Amino acid sequence: MWVRVTLLDKPGYLSSGRAITVTEPQLYALAEEDDSAGGVRIPVDRAEWVAWRAAAARYLLLLEEAAAGLQAADRRARRAAARTRPGPRRRATVAAEATYQEAAERYPVLARAASDGYWPIHCEIQRRVETQSGAQRWLLVLERFDGAELHPLWGLALVEQGPAACEVHVFRWDVPTALPQGAVCSERQLTAMELDRALLGLRAQWRVRRVHWAAEARAAVERETDGVPFELWWRAVTARTDAQEKVIPPRSAAPRSDAQRRQRTGRRRQEVLQLPDGDGEPPL
Repeated sequence: MWVRVTLLDKPGYLSSGRAITVTEPQLYALAEEDDSAGGVRIPVDRAEWVAWRAAAARYLLLLEEAAAGLQAADRRARRAAARTRPGPRRRATVAAEATYQEAAERYPVLARAASDGYWPIHCEIQRRVETQSGAQRWLLVLERFDGAELHPLWGLALVEQGPAACEVHVFRWDVPTALPQGAVCSERQLTAMELDRALLGLRAQWRVRRVHWAAEARAAVERETDGVPFELWWRAVTARTDAQEKVIPPRSAAPRSDAQRRQRTGRRRQEVLQLPDGDGEPPL
């Protein structure tokens, strides 16, 4: 189920000129289940929705109890001050004011304790809100660069470095680029998707020591996209889900014995292709 997210009231106290400021942040909570449009929504299951709303209610109840105690002490102190006379009444006023000061010092402590109890739920809701916001931004990026992966502008150049080993240079055919002497270029111009697949395929044939991404090609992309970072553009046009690596799931293996399964618990074979990073020369 998808439920709207709301912000709880920030703790604090203000009454007839007396104010107590609490440094606790405003916390996230789940709204009532409804079908109204608008607002940020996050995915939760029914058990989470019930438990998290109950926790938010407990948090608000603790704040209300702390504020009620403070308000009662405030009223007693004001009534005593209004009846101030020499003698016993004066002492009662001083005592009531002291009681209020104690309640005022205790209120931030109680508010902090209530926030601490609810904090893990707030953090999880915040994480899901940020995940949804990131997903929406990513969809906008994908939409902006839709079709850019079809332009055949890219090329590969290989430089052999010993038996079955090589360096790869990535460049654009339409941008003047100095390539190493002896480099063997791809026979045709590649689209971004074809380049992505070619880089993966090279690992099956060569021991690739390094991939050099031509600075001229990167600069051309950023110039054509009004300053969008090359790494973000590359993710968008190749449908990357991670800016740093592409993980290929392991193939299904034959059934293993219980002993073998226990020995390999937590281990997984991965093939990782590093994408362009800040220096333009990520290892492959």
